[in-house]
Amino acid sequence: MMDYKRYRCDLQVRFADTDALGHINNAVYHSYIELCRTQWLAEVLHCGLFTSSERFPIILARTEMDYLKQGHLQDRLHVEAFISHIGEKSFHQRYEIKTPQHTVAVAKAVLVWFDFHANQSVAIPEDKKALMRYYMPVD
Repeated sequence: MMDYKRYRCDLQVRFADTDALGHINNAVYHSYIELCRTQWLAEVLHCGLFTSSERFPIILARTEMDYLKQGHLQDRLHVEAFISHIGEKSFHQRYEIKTPQHTVAVAKAVLVWFDFHANQSVAIPEDKKALMRYYMPVD
């Protein structure tokens, strides 16, 4: 049995998110996971978002997305996020973009802990790893 918490972010699909056929444009889904990711980082890891004294200590190294169903303007979407891997300097966050009826897309992001003053990746602090583990599946 998998026992872990998923972070949930409710979305408002905007008219501008759709294409001429009424489908949510594929690039917009990356904005949806970005919104979820930045909220999770702020609320769960307590990473400052553009505060006066602190830079966001993470860079995005990779994203990948699989589109499973078409999304539309009238859909009530949400993103569920969880952690699938924690390394020394990076971690993987997985996302499921859903309606109440089905999963529209699944995605993965590779995020790297980064020191902007030294301009290099650094070890993820242990207290942040502990918070991440709460959102990671365990057997």
